[in-house]
Amino acid sequence: MTDKIKHIAAGLGIALLVALPVWHETNNLFAGLWACVSGIIAGGVKEYTDNKHDGGRWDWKDFGFTAIGAAIGAVIIVLSHFAKG
Repeated sequence: MTDKIKHIAAGLGIALLVALPVWHETNNLFAGLWACVSGIIAGGVKEYTDNKHDGGRWDWKDFGFTAIGAAIGAVIIVLSHFAKG
Protein backbone atom coordinates (compact mmCIF):
# COMPACT_ATOMS: atom_id res chain seq x y z
CA MET A 1 0.00 0.00 0.00
CA THR A 2 2.82 2.43 0.66
CA ASP A 3 3.88 2.12 -2.98
CA LYS A 4 0.46 3.36 -4.07
CA ILE A 5 0.65 6.28 -1.62
CA LYS A 6 4.03 7.18 -3.12
CA HIS A 7 2.46 7.19 -6.58
CA ILE A 8 -0.36 9.46 -5.40
CA ALA A 9 2.16 11.79 -3.75
CA ALA A 10 4.32 11.85 -6.89
CA GLY A 11 1.37 12.67 -9.14
CA LEU A 12 0.19 15.37 -6.76
CA GLY A 13 3.66 16.83 -6.36
CA ILE A 14 4.38 16.97 -10.08
CA ALA A 15 0.97 18.44 -10.81
CA LEU A 16 1.38 21.21 -8.26
CA LEU A 17 5.00 21.85 -9.21
CA VAL A 18 4.00 22.42 -12.83
CA ALA A 19 0.65 24.14 -12.40
CA LEU A 20 0.98 26.39 -9.34
CA PRO A 21 3.48 28.78 -10.94
CA VAL A 22 1.30 28.98 -14.07
CA TRP A 23 -1.84 29.59 -12.05
CA HIS A 24 -0.12 32.13 -9.79
CA GLU A 25 1.11 34.19 -12.75
CA THR A 26 -1.98 34.00 -14.94
CA ASN A 27 -4.84 33.17 -12.53
CA ASN A 28 -6.05 30.98 -15.38
CA LEU A 29 -8.34 28.10 -14.52
CA PHE A 30 -6.73 25.97 -17.25
CA ALA A 31 -3.74 25.56 -14.93
CA GLY A 32 -5.80 22.77 -13.36
CA LEU A 33 -5.79 21.01 -16.71
CA TRP A 34 -2.02 21.41 -16.93
CA ALA A 35 -1.76 19.91 -13.45
CA CYS A 36 -3.67 16.83 -14.46
CA VAL A 37 -1.91 16.40 -17.80
CA SER A 38 1.58 16.82 -16.33
CA GLY A 39 0.98 14.21 -13.64
CA ILE A 40 -0.46 11.74 -16.12
CA ILE A 41 2.47 12.23 -18.50
CA ALA A 42 4.93 11.73 -15.64
CA GLY A 43 3.15 8.53 -14.60
CA GLY A 44 3.22 7.27 -18.17
CA VAL A 45 6.91 8.00 -18.53
CA LYS A 46 7.64 6.23 -15.24
CA GLU A 47 5.71 3.11 -16.22
CA TYR A 48 7.21 3.12 -19.71
CA THR A 49 10.68 3.28 -18.16
CA ASP A 50 9.83 0.46 -15.75
CA ASN A 51 8.59 -1.57 -18.70
CA LYS A 52 11.77 -1.11 -20.74
CA HIS A 53 14.44 -1.56 -18.04
CA ASP A 54 15.38 -4.26 -15.56
CA GLY A 55 12.77 -6.71 -16.81
CA GLY A 56 9.98 -4.63 -15.34
CA ARG A 57 6.44 -4.39 -16.56
CA TRP A 58 3.80 -1.73 -17.05
CA ASP A 59 1.68 -1.53 -13.91
CA TRP A 60 -1.73 -0.03 -14.63
CA LYS A 61 -2.49 0.32 -10.92
CA ASP A 62 0.64 2.42 -10.36
CA PHE A 63 -0.24 4.53 -13.39
CA GLY A 64 -3.79 4.96 -12.10
CA PHE A 65 -2.67 6.03 -8.64
CA THR A 66 -0.27 8.56 -10.15
CA ALA A 67 -3.14 9.91 -12.25
CA ILE A 68 -5.32 10.12 -9.12
CA GLY A 69 -2.62 12.23 -7.47
CA ALA A 70 -2.53 14.49 -10.52
CA ALA A 71 -6.32 14.84 -10.42
CA ILE A 72 -6.15 15.83 -6.76
CA GLY A 73 -3.62 18.50 -7.75
CA ALA A 74 -6.01 19.75 -10.43
CA VAL A 75 -8.84 19.95 -7.89
CA ILE A 76 -6.59 21.94 -5.54
CA ILE A 77 -5.81 24.41 -8.34
CA VAL A 78 -9.49 24.79 -9.27
CA LEU A 79 -10.54 25.26 -5.64
CA SER A 80 -7.76 27.79 -5.15
CA HIS A 81 -8.97 29.67 -8.19
CA PHE A 82 -12.49 29.97 -6.84
CA ALA A 83 -11.32 30.73 -3.30
CA LYS A 84 -9.17 33.58 -4.59
CA GLY A 85 -12.11 35.00 -6.48
